[in-house]
Amino acid sequence: MRKILLFFIALVLVVGYVLLAASRNYVYYLTADELVAEAQRYEGKKVKVSGVVVEADRKGRSVSFVIEERGKRVKVSYTGAIPDAFAVGTPVVVEGRYAGGEVEASTLLTKCPSKYESQR
Repeated sequence: MRKILLFFIALVLVVGYVLLAASRNYVYYLTADELVAEAQRYEGKKVKVSGVVVEADRKGRSVSFVIEERGKRVKVSYTGAIPDAFAVGTPVVVEGRYAGGEVEASTLLTKCPSKYESQR
């Protein structure tokens, strides 16, 4: 009986630990317009946001830019390796913390241009 009780206590602790770890690493995936619509909800949280680059100011390994989706814009700042395909008009996905109306990105990914898609 004691072994069964210890097993269930250990099981509860493991499940609790897994749920706690998962909640700390949760990242919301949004489009720029969804982030703008519910900005207060995501303030201070990790987000992954997609949109099209409409403005960009590049200085060495740092870039400040604006992404847009359905007429709504989000400001982004990023320092790191900038993909070769990064340019105004390119669809991107950024991941980082949303604070003060801006995404402080730790990851910048460009989506593949349609010229690489197969013809159907």
